[in-house]
Amino acid sequence: MLLSGPKKGCVVGTHGAKWARKGRVEESNQEESSWRNCCCLYIWYRTKRVDDQNLYLNKEPQRLAFKTPCISPSSLVPRPSLPSPTMASSDYLIYRPEEVGFFELLCLCLVRSRLSDCKFVESSHRKFVESSLSLGSKLEDESAIANWILGFTLIIQKILLRLDVPLRILGFIIEFSLNLLSLNGGFLRLVFRIITFSVVTPVQDSENYRSCVGLIDGRLDLYKTLWFLNYLPHMRTLNISNDVSFMDLTMLASKVAYENEAYVKKAVNLWKMHFVQFFKCWNEFEESGTYAYIFCDRSVDANLIVVSFRGTEPFDAKDWMADFELSWIKMGKMGRAHLGFMKAMGIQDERDYLKGWPKDYQGEKPLAYYSIRETLKILLQVHKNAKIVLTGHSLGGALAAIFPSILILHDEATILNRLACVLTYGQPRVGDETFGRFIEGWLLYSGLQQLYYRVVYRYDVVPRVPFDDPNSEFRHFGCCIYFSSWYKAQRMKEEPDKNFFYIEYLASKYFDACIDLIMSLLLSVTQGKDFKESGACFMFRITGLLNPGIGSHNPGDYLNAVRLGKITI
Repeated sequence: MLLSGPKKGCVVGTHGAKWARKGRVEESNQEESSWRNCCCLYIWYRTKRVDDQNLYLNKEPQRLAFKTPCISPSSLVPRPSLPSPTMASSDYLIYRPEEVGFFELLCLCLVRSRLSDCKFVESSHRKFVESSLSLGSKLEDESAIANWILGFTLIIQKILLRLDVPLRILGFIIEFSLNLLSLNGGFLRLVFRIITFSVVTPVQDSENYRSCVGLIDGRLDLYKTLWFLNYLPHMRTLNISNDVSFMDLTMLASKVAYENEAYVKKAVNLWKMHFVQFFKCWNEFEESGTYAYIFCDRSVDANLIVVSFRGTEPFDAKDWMADFELSWIKMGKMGRAHLGFMKAMGIQDERDYLKGWPKDYQGEKPLAYYSIRETLKILLQVHKNAKIVLTGHSLGGALAAIFPSILILHDEATILNRLACVLTYGQPRVGDETFGRFIEGWLLYSGLQQLYYRVVYRYDVVPRVPFDDPNSEFRHFGCCIYFSSWYKAQRMKEEPDKNFFYIEYLASKYFDACIDLIMSLLLSVTQGKDFKESGACFMFRITGLLNPGIGSHNPGDYLNAVRLGKITI
């Protein structure tokens, strides 16, 4: 596919978007648009987004000048699948699991009931119907598969909602008990300390107190393997000090994000790096916190700035509900984004993305996106040559993946131009196909085609949620590094068993869980004492036999994968 010849200073303004309004793009039989079409989508979006914002503020549309090749309707064959210009900028679909009743769930699963008739659904789909969009017809005529997926998701969320408080209590008891045993040297020494009145009591905010994730896998030392450079060669340009493994560093950083601030500082100091800040941010809708931290590879003239987001906490029902959430908000021409993750990042209006994401925030409570953005701006002024890496495990990976989209929304070129890589582990889906193609188009436009990697271990359930629902249409994007049998990896577009409950994968899930349990006992013998697993990890693997999807989500397996894995093309 060809673009017209390059011309410097070419203006792409409201006229650049006008031709997209006039023509209706027919559905192509090709699997995907080309990279260049994605790039055009990004350029077109930037122009249209400014117009949308000006109209929202009752201003006249403006032109944006880009030093890019000229774009005309005849330049693209076929044209990229652009979102319909008649679609409202703040379309949304919100499910309220707390309002759904048993009878409604029964009707949803057994009868082809319409979503518009359900009280627990809030959406702008009436606008869709008035605009005669194809999405409107989907909402008005749900398929049986869509109803089953939605019903199953709502059942899971209802159960999690009921278990919220009991899970927190259970998590505290388990976490405190395991820390008590760990700090006192095991059960027998704890008994001796009780007799001698010398028991060490765990303190939650101390550097020695670990979360359940840290108790399952307590490794903190960096590993020196560099096998991934043969397959991700552009990472050589990051020039990380201390000769550390990039993937090992990001996975450890993702694992440590589950811990308290004092423990995080201790870990960063152990890596001989520079701790910058720990973030405890507010989620207004869930009345809970979003956690992240930033560190640099050194305190002076750093080459690397790492932002690590905390993932799904094992005993936090609201985190798990967010992973399964099917609600979405349309970010203008960018496409649909996962509403739960947008809430975690700090969106202030769940129905209007322009109101929800103002350029600047003056509120009292810290919001994740704004707090991290301002800190990065300061760091980039101090460290002139530093590159930024975003990472996270589980929910943290979703936040790392969605963070650049808000930067693009606000045209934060200072940060975007220094973004080196987004590397996530066990990350759920964060947007629809349009959202993914937009991000990929921006990568091409920025010359960062190999920027975004998702690492998935076996049958981890979290990368397979939210389920592939016809209403929300959540899709993965970017390159997937999939680890299958015992740390053997493949590069692919999407991991197998995309909805997790396909029957043909059922036997292999439980077989792999059994193999993982057996091999974990031999790992310290074959690979050395660094791979010896704790008793808590062994118990977690046993519970993973009941649900292999949860067992494969273990951060310890992801850490082993990046240390021992071998990738095949």
